[in-house]
Amino acid sequence: GIFFYNGHPVRQVDIVGTVVLLKERDAFYNYGVDDSTGVINCICWKNPMVAETTFSGHPGTTSSLTVLEHMKKLQKMVSEKTKLGIGDVIRVRGYIRTYRQQREVQASCFYKVDDLYCDVQISRMLELPCLYREVYDKPFQGSEEGQSGLKGQNFSVNVLLEKMEGFLLENKIRTFYQQELETIDTLVSLAGLRYLTICFVFLPIQVKSESNSSSKIIHSAFKEAIRMLQEKGVVFQKPSSSKDLYHVTDHDKELLNVTLDVIKEDCRKPRHAEKGCHFLHVLTCVRQNYNPSLTEAVIHRVVKLLESNSDIVSSMEGYYIAF
Repeated sequence: GIFFYNGHPVRQVDIVGTVVLLKERDAFYNYGVDDSTGVINCICWKNPMVAETTFSGHPGTTSSLTVLEHMKKLQKMVSEKTKLGIGDVIRVRGYIRTYRQQREVQASCFYKVDDLYCDVQISRMLELPCLYREVYDKPFQGSEEGQSGLKGQNFSVNVLLEKMEGFLLENKIRTFYQQELETIDTLVSLAGLRYLTICFVFLPIQVKSESNSSSKIIHSAFKEAIRMLQEKGVVFQKPSSSKDLYHVTDHDKELLNVTLDVIKEDCRKPRHAEKGCHFLHVLTCVRQNYNPSLTEAVIHRVVKLLESNSDIVSSMEGYYIAF
């Protein structure tokens, strides 16, 4: 029951498409659904409660009659939503299986989509390329057998990374030392997960000094999380500052202003007036004017911030114009 796309294991699917084939059986409908990539059979089971339940001949009070009327309306609505014809748009969620050497979908949920103006289908067409680009077209990162301990360590660092980034941005911290973050209880407790993971993985090993070992592991967890933040462009360092001092990209006003000034000034030049400044040109100028060790990730983040603040606009892929 497991299929693979580009190394990604797939068991459940979510399909939106047009019914091009219809076969009705006593217990289920067999819909051939075309989602523009192909046609697949979807086995959609009938609801026996809807088929068998009747509400006639039940005497009662006025309130009970009102309930029966609502139940009849509900039954009618369910019947309309689950019985489709050729050309109707359907949404199916379920599991993939192979029957007579053909793949089909065993539906766990299905219903007719009212899409008079094709809004749902257009939204779906816009959503899928992003989903494939961000997930399915990237190599699947799976853990091999025997690496569960390393996976646990990486998980704890990733959790610390997310919380650390949130802490820096929410509190509008401009600069920090690693030792300062190691005094924040909420972050230290997350870094402690790495220590517990390593202890459980290497349980047979006798640790002579538990306190020293825990502090070293927690310190290394913070160091690894900060390194990952640098790779993402969230933080950076300046050659003129202390080697232990880190600057938060989003809150470094000087860097934002230097980048904006570079784009503004160069957009006045004839060769950049029409298309704007290319990202690599901006990167080179900011390195010359501000910090030669800045990474592309940092400038990518700065450019996105300026664009979100409407200070600049992307004229085409990789080119920016200042207002």
